[in-house]
Amino acid sequence: MELRQLEYFVAVVETGSFSRAAKRCNITQPSLSQQIIKLEQELEQTLFDRLGRSIAITEVGKLFYPRAMSILSDVQQAKHVITDGYNPEERELAIGIIPTLAPYILSGAVERFQVAYPTASLQILEDTTNTLVDELLNASLDVIFVSLPINNKKIKTIEVFTEPLLVAVNNNNVLANVVTVNAESLSNLPFIRLTDPNCLADQLDAFCYTQKIDPPVIYRTSNLTTTMELVQSGLGVSLVPACSIPKSYTNLIFKQLDSNTANRVIVAAHHKGRSQSVLAQAFNHFLKESWESTIS
Repeated sequence: MELRQLEYFVAVVETGSFSRAAKRCNITQPSLSQQIIKLEQELEQTLFDRLGRSIAITEVGKLFYPRAMSILSDVQQAKHVITDGYNPEERELAIGIIPTLAPYILSGAVERFQVAYPTASLQILEDTTNTLVDELLNASLDVIFVSLPINNKKIKTIEVFTEPLLVAVNNNNVLANVVTVNAESLSNLPFIRLTDPNCLADQLDAFCYTQKIDPPVIYRTSNLTTTMELVQSGLGVSLVPACSIPKSYTNLIFKQLDSNTANRVIVAAHHKGRSQSVLAQAFNHFLKESWESTIS
């Protein structure tokens, strides 16, 4: 059963004529008649008695008419909700974000979002990648902002930005005066390392593995702010994302690696079975803008 068949049936009932119904529906009379016949065949019932040049609706047709009208009305209402009745500013967006991003660029993105969509409702969860993925899969979150890799076939990702990892050193450190840092020079320096389940820890491990270095780890922490404090005190060095560089620390220096191989890719991840809403796409853009303004 097709919607157009219901539309043709209703038109015939309301105009009392196949020819007038065809004119109203902007099709030829033979095409309309053929579709009515197909509808009757599917229902296995006669909807109209053909009386020469006139027609009469049958009892079955009279029973079917209000139901056909109800179906067509529901379809029209559904179209209205999606088009004229849909206002993204009145919708809700639930996002998740990892702790190595949230303290540095989230507020800027939220401010931009609220200016653009002042009546939208925004819910935010800051947590580790594994927890955010679980919340995304059970539909508690619409989109999460995490770093690659994401090894789940149910999740689709869109790159938001690629961020370099910088070497954080105290201004009295031996690396303070070099232009760029060679990865091998980190081999024997005391290292402050982020721990699991922080996704940045995996990226640091991958970097050390590819560069074939194994710096002595003297402190492990799950907090990036603690890392900065310890580097500032001169306890050791660390690799930190560019967005986390605090402007209030006066005795910290951040150096690029000469190989430019240390970076992380930040993505907007959503369930493969769900399309991204207007609000989610907008927040992706605002988060990138916030990151760009933070590192500039």
